[in-house]
Amino acid sequence: MRRSISGWKSNTFLALEHPQFRILFGGTLFAMLAYMMMFVAMSVVAYDLGGTNSAVGLVSMGTGISMLIGSPWGGVIADRVNRKRLIILGQGSGAVMLALTGVLLLLDLVNLPLMFILTLILGATFVFMGPARNAFTADIVGPRLIGNAVSLNQLAHSWGQPVAPMIAALLLESAAGGGGTYVVMGVLVSIGVLSMVVMPNTGKPQQNERRGPMSDLIDGVRYVTQRPPLRLMLLLFMATVVIGFMFRVLTPALLEQHLDRASTDMGLMMTVFGVASAVVAIAIAGLATSRWSWPLIFVLMAVMGLGYLIMSQSQSYGAAVASMVLLGPGLQGPTLLLQAKIVMTTESAYLGRVTAFTMMAYGISSVGGGPAGVVADMLGEREVLAGVALLTFVVVGVGVLGWLTIRKHEAALPQIRLTPDTDIRGAQLASNGEASPPTMPPPPMLRPVALMSGQKMRR
Repeated sequence: MRRSISGWKSNTFLALEHPQFRILFGGTLFAMLAYMMMFVAMSVVAYDLGGTNSAVGLVSMGTGISMLIGSPWGGVIADRVNRKRLIILGQGSGAVMLALTGVLLLLDLVNLPLMFILTLILGATFVFMGPARNAFTADIVGPRLIGNAVSLNQLAHSWGQPVAPMIAALLLESAAGGGGTYVVMGVLVSIGVLSMVVMPNTGKPQQNERRGPMSDLIDGVRYVTQRPPLRLMLLLFMATVVIGFMFRVLTPALLEQHLDRASTDMGLMMTVFGVASAVVAIAIAGLATSRWSWPLIFVLMAVMGLGYLIMSQSQSYGAAVASMVLLGPGLQGPTLLLQAKIVMTTESAYLGRVTAFTMMAYGISSVGGGPAGVVADMLGEREVLAGVALLTFVVVGVGVLGWLTIRKHEAALPQIRLTPDTDIRGAQLASNGEASPPTMPPPPMLRPVALMSGQKMRR
């Protein structure tokens, strides 16, 4: 039992043995706390300004439109310029926009159209920061640790989910209000910027800048379409994100119109959502390279569908809160595993563009919030939530069929030999003058990055 727990800890937190990744991870924790607070603050502020589901959906569309349209180009830029500088620029601009929104709210100068514009600009900062951050992480840790590093970055997303919603709700109900909450978020993101400043200047451009950006974008699309496993992962990731975040648009009205609760009670629901997300993230962060990763993805997606079904039928606030216990793992688990698999499957020169497609998922989710809000105003919140549950089960079924078609392809891929350059433990053994690192079978998804880094292959 002790050996089993030790092995779980070693696999889950392996990338934190890398000193530079520890700095990056620490800064990510502060930034993600702010972004998790933002989801609650944005919904509550929008509902206060407009008083309808459509108002919440409209503000949500601000970030979504920017991410949907701009993410592919952000990925192209991430593969052409220095990634560290791009992250500092994008995240620093995000901190400024959050603080500016807070000041305008404190001065009572914000209406619904202006809030939409502010979130539109804020979404543009994510366009540049997101793809560059994933690619920069790969530059730092190397191909052997990238799967675990990306999983831990996703874990950083979920750590703030248990506390961020409650912090946001407390601030929103206090004298700080929406304005003060946004200012606090800006300060937290600024701490993440400072952590990037002290990082080494890695992440040099890998793409030929003599080729046009449009050619780079087309090349990135071709890269994905020619790789069925990668294509399936991206489609499932997009579906999970789009479906998984839909409840944020519908929850404020569900609370006020059906459960006789204030919209700020969404804070407790998001806290439960976050706790459940964090628990499952910690449990599975080391499993992205295991044979159980694909079954886990589909099981957890089905759990998300069940959570939506329970939420649609909830007759009390307690039942609505209980649905978060399922929605949290159902969203966090698949996105964590799929994000890690996507990065492990992608060559470094394409990381910016490929991860930009994952950013588009968040854009589609936010843009979809607008129509979802309109439909909910016409048909009702419960009916839309039930429809989302049904859609989730359909996606699971289609995804399983897709996975079965690529299993033979993955099983036929060869094994690789770990070297000190690609395995942090191997590097430690070599530096101590001990035996060379062993040959071991990695997950099939590591083959592309292994080939890219020049590792020897064996069957």
